[in-house]
Amino acid sequence: MLRRSILFILCLAACDETVGGNQPVGGDVDTEAEIQRFLRRAYLDLTGKGPTDADLAASTARLRDAGNTPSARGELVGELLGKSAFTKVWVEELENGIFGGLDLDQHYRLICALTRGGEGSCNSCTQMDACLCTCAPMLPLKTQRDQLMTSATDMLAGTSSSKLEQRYAMASGYYALAGSPEGRVRALFDDFLSRTPEPDEIENGRSMVIFQNGFLNNTPIALMFHRHGASYADMIKIIFESEVYREAMVRRTFERYLARTPSSPELAHFTTTLSATDPDMRPVVRAVVSSREYFEQ
Repeated sequence: MLRRSILFILCLAACDETVGGNQPVGGDVDTEAEIQRFLRRAYLDLTGKGPTDADLAASTARLRDAGNTPSARGELVGELLGKSAFTKVWVEELENGIFGGLDLDQHYRLICALTRGGEGSCNSCTQMDACLCTCAPMLPLKTQRDQLMTSATDMLAGTSSSKLEQRYAMASGYYALAGSPEGRVRALFDDFLSRTPEPDEIENGRSMVIFQNGFLNNTPIALMFHRHGASYADMIKIIFESEVYREAMVRRTFERYLARTPSSPELAHFTTTLSATDPDMRPVVRAVVSSREYFEQ
């Protein structure tokens, strides 16, 4: 009993010790295990795979020596965002979301097969990949697929995430299964704005879809987000240059990496930091993944 009392007194005494003014010892110091847990998660989230042993050792030492500050984590996260592995993962996640679980090649093979089945001029084509048929309806679909296949490389070269999403949204292969004009508007809102369109948005968007090739020399025929448009291309431009889209971009980032929606102040702050005409989600990802909240999850 006496021995236990002595140990208890010694433990209490240890809590009065200080290192560099910190009390108790180690109370605010991130352990190596905590840093490595963060690194494994960040690498997995941003590149699709964990760090190698060498990367883990080097990154752990780097953050530890820098005091594991937000700026140190931000620099490391920024480097991961600049890797081809990140752009590949980002594009794969985008395609998985807008193509209902399929990747680009699978989706376009399906669209081309359906198109060939309903087009007499393609009946003689026996290609396993219908997109490779040389009949007229297949040519634009193959061209689209080839262009979209460069998305990860283009993003690595500096193309913004919004420009890439617009590229997908404009492709007929994207909206081919949406059905009616109303269905296409709902798909756009669901895939890129993460919400259901209001009745007036459906009606105005429907008008722009119907007259997607222009109407009366591009005379404005509908209104969306306080801007007039005369075609489907106009609607895409309006959506992707809207504050609604930038807010959706911030929400998606928070939900993807923090598993929560942003607070009103967070939403307002990050939305205002994004370009009004060419927003890119990577600065928001960098801020979120290098945050203390992400570190401690």
